[in-house]
Amino acid sequence: MNYFTADPHFGHGNIIKYCNRPFADAAEMDAVLTANWNSRVQPEDDIYILGDFCMSSSPAKAEAYLLSLNGRKHLIRGNHDTFLKKHPERFAGLLCEICDYKELHLPSGRTYILMHYPLLFWNGSADPNVVQLYGHIHNNEYCNALTGRMLRSLNVGVDLHGFAPLSEDQVWALVQERSARLQDSPLLIIDEQKGFDGQAR
Repeated sequence: MNYFTADPHFGHGNIIKYCNRPFADAAEMDAVLTANWNSRVQPEDDIYILGDFCMSSSPAKAEAYLLSLNGRKHLIRGNHDTFLKKHPERFAGLLCEICDYKELHLPSGRTYILMHYPLLFWNGSADPNVVQLYGHIHNNEYCNALTGRMLRSLNVGVDLHGFAPLSEDQVWALVQERSARLQDSPLLIIDEQKGFDGQAR
């Protein structure tokens, strides 16, 4: 099974204050994030981490977090993944891949555009089987109000999803729910009747 998550910020005490997370300290937060992750993700599952995995420049700390978590881990780099800067090669055995952007084509027939930062347009934006997944903006109301106006797009950050990863089925259900809600909304950004070149389809 495939899972998606973003912005756990393991070890980052200040994120508790910034995002109003319900934890006393980083140790409690790390324990909950780890338990939630491992209760859903099995060792044979693939999990795509859309950036800001941990807030530490220490490769040793990052290794310890990765070793404590189930699944085959794929990292789409975020702006706080500084543990990768000096010796990214040491994570070759712990991360299946490290990239800044990925187009993930799955047997379900769906394609997921994966990036840490939300995009306004992406490859296949008008295709109902292509979904953009992102993080970075956490639970910021203003930013989520803006990105929430786009069809087939979802913030998979832990702050919005019970501090746990989402399965592909959960992602798809949330995207379909949003799309249905937006279809009749005057706030919808993407015009379903036209492509991005403005030509009627």
